[in-house]
Amino acid sequence: MSDSSYIYDNVNRYLELGASIFSPAMYLGVGMPPYWMEAATYTPVAEDAALLSAEDTEALVRSCTTDEQRAVLDEVGAVDFIATSPVGKYHAYIYKQESGYLLILMWLHVAPFLKQGIDCGCSDIHLPSACPPSWRRFGTLQPIWDGAPVLTKNDTEALADSFLGESEWARLRELGDVDFAYQNELGRYRSSVISQRLGYDLCFRIINSRILSMSDINLPEEYVVPLTRFTNGLILVTGSVGSGKSTTLASIIDFINADRRDHIITLEDPIEAIFETKGCQVNQREVHKHTESFGRALRAALREDPDVIMVGEMRNLETISLALTAAETGHLVLGTLHTGSAARTIDRILDAFPVEEREHIRIMVSESLRGVLSQQLVPKKDGTGRVMALEMLVNTAAVANCIREGKTFMIPGLIQTGKAQGMRLMDDALQDLYLNGVISAEECTTRATDKMMMEKFLKEHPEPAPAQA
Repeated sequence: MSDSSYIYDNVNRYLELGASIFSPAMYLGVGMPPYWMEAATYTPVAEDAALLSAEDTEALVRSCTTDEQRAVLDEVGAVDFIATSPVGKYHAYIYKQESGYLLILMWLHVAPFLKQGIDCGCSDIHLPSACPPSWRRFGTLQPIWDGAPVLTKNDTEALADSFLGESEWARLRELGDVDFAYQNELGRYRSSVISQRLGYDLCFRIINSRILSMSDINLPEEYVVPLTRFTNGLILVTGSVGSGKSTTLASIIDFINADRRDHIITLEDPIEAIFETKGCQVNQREVHKHTESFGRALRAALREDPDVIMVGEMRNLETISLALTAAETGHLVLGTLHTGSAARTIDRILDAFPVEEREHIRIMVSESLRGVLSQQLVPKKDGTGRVMALEMLVNTAAVANCIREGKTFMIPGLIQTGKAQGMRLMDDALQDLYLNGVISAEECTTRATDKMMMEKFLKEHPEPAPAQA
């Protein structure tokens, strides 16, 4: 056996070494130094790490296999199994090669996979059965590292077991899915585990530990700040899943927290950003943990003397109705909807109600609505991340009149002519990003509301300006 640097004769030593930096996998092969995964890259454990010999890898194999497993390895040339080490469960893949053995050790704990995503600026981590560990980085889903082993049903069960508590396991077994806010020493995550045909599927949305300011995410403060200073009314942030709505809401609430001296109640599923008291008293409630539903939480909130109420999702008629009532009765309400434009947001609210109630609801919306921020996150042309494209509607007298009369089809035209009030169409936002060289023509076309007009615009502007700093 070699006694050089980082050469051990037991796989547990390597697993402990990898766990010290939350590395998800170790690669141990003849003629190369021990490798671990760091920031999704194969990296030697140290600059002075020695090369593993055939004798070294043979000792490692003996340290973690049974006689039966070695017999399979000799006969088939490969063997894999799940075992337990001092740092937890791991999946070992061992291959017999002409020069010796190659060992791949994958730690079956969610923490090292989450660290990879945090280190590389990802939005989501996916750990699905029958697929390799994956992440969503700059809007694209891809394996975390090349050559990552495919996760088995037993792998994902062990991964789920590494972070689920007894209550979450009970809900998962009873209902087939569970979602909640998970926190470890690395950060906070919106986590979801579902049972599916091939096993378990784990997904984590990485929550930014630092609440971004409005300027950080390029919100037009000169137009958004006046909306936050109303003492009542409704502000809506809309967009598809993963479009940054929670980040935008958090930045607005954080501004209100510092700008006002009021009582803020947030209703979330689950709690994401953590707000420390600044100028305001802030209470955060999580659905399924502190209350059974958004509707019940909203009713309770109205008895708590709030000034500002944030509703994580306005999912159904009950929640929308209560939010409108709260906005009308002297509270500033901020909420989200999964709609793609300001005009469709108004229609979505109205369509939630029975036909016989819509005339009354149109009047309520026209009087209580303050503004709608509809957003998308668009991949940058240079591949360095994503940028927000924002459509903004401010409820002027003309907009309120259109809502009252049921003429929401006229809203895009009013947005087009309301630029002095900060209003802007999504297509205009996309065109500005294109002209500044930030996004590609293809992204403009695929994300445009009026594709024919966008194609005409791109023909007239074939050469965008260089990207702005």
